[in-house]
Amino acid sequence: MSKNLLNKQSSSFFESIFIFLFWILLFLLPLFYQWVNSGFIRWSVIFNVWIDYLPLLIVFCVNRFLLTPFLLFKRKQFFYLVAVVVVISFTVFGSINIRKNVIFQEIVPLHKQGGLQFPDSNKTGIKKGLQNRQAPVGTYPPYVNLILLSILLVGFDTGMKLSVKWAETQQQKAEVEKESVKNELAFLRNQVSPHFLMNTLNNIHALIDFDTVEAKRSVVKLSTLMRYLLYESNDKPIALSKEIKFIESYVELMKLRFCEEVIIELNLPKNPPNISIPTLLFTNIIENAFKYGISYEQNSFVNIRLFVHENELEFTIQNSVHKKLETVESLGIGIENTKKRLKLLYNNDYIFTSIENENVFSSTIKIPI
Repeated sequence: MSKNLLNKQSSSFFESIFIFLFWILLFLLPLFYQWVNSGFIRWSVIFNVWIDYLPLLIVFCVNRFLLTPFLLFKRKQFFYLVAVVVVISFTVFGSINIRKNVIFQEIVPLHKQGGLQFPDSNKTGIKKGLQNRQAPVGTYPPYVNLILLSILLVGFDTGMKLSVKWAETQQQKAEVEKESVKNELAFLRNQVSPHFLMNTLNNIHALIDFDTVEAKRSVVKLSTLMRYLLYESNDKPIALSKEIKFIESYVELMKLRFCEEVIIELNLPKNPPNISIPTLLFTNIIENAFKYGISYEQNSFVNIRLFVHENELEFTIQNSVHKKLETVESLGIGIENTKKRLKLLYNNDYIFTSIENENVFSSTIKIPI
């Protein structure tokens, strides 16, 4: 949450800096333009230009600090549009009228200083003359340009506000999804530990009655595996070499339960490359192979293979099947757990297949490295 707050503050800071620089540049451009063209600055002209900018600044501030947050972002789009029209109209026509009156009040005293007096009818004529002088034939009246500039400015400001808000919303959404995925991954991964512990304890329980010494050794091996589950299998990827050692230790514990007639083959890299993979990614399907693929009455086997290709890691496990499975899901939580974890970890950049063919059940996982 603090990270989201920091990002939001950062975006607001840069947005404010951008707006500040925009208005500073707008007010400095007339100075630069006059200096380049004339070599000197006529401050009376500059002040007149700046006064013309004031209506735009008023429209911008009202839109940014009042209309957008209190109407547009409150899902009151109709009232926002009406308010924008009212503010632009009021500001533009009000500023033009004020401007005319100011110019008129400046011209009349100048004529009075020369001994001339104007009746009211002549004053009206002067106002019309000023209006005609400001809007020559073939040009747009001054209020048209000001309205267009106000509309462009409001559109620019509103578009920027919407873009920033959209970016913040997308970032918050991504953070929520990331947190959700993280929590679900932790839940799925933590399901492995009790499931694995239950199966292993059953194996040790079977040993106690006929081989107490071996049962004690199995407890030591189990403690080693549990230490791995507690301290190594966190949210971070684990070295492939450590995961291979875990699989080897687990298979050794499984062998204690079964007679020599059960064929267990383990083909794992002796010198695996220095790469990392998600922890306990293959444990579920290994457990399923021993749980559903071994029979004390029929010939059984479990074959585990791990291959490291150039850009891909391939894990394959095959086991015997002694009764027809109605669906793959009948294998319990293992298959579904593995599917969910792969989907969350790799999106669609993985391959996971589970096939039963002629009393042989085969599962294959291919992940990028």
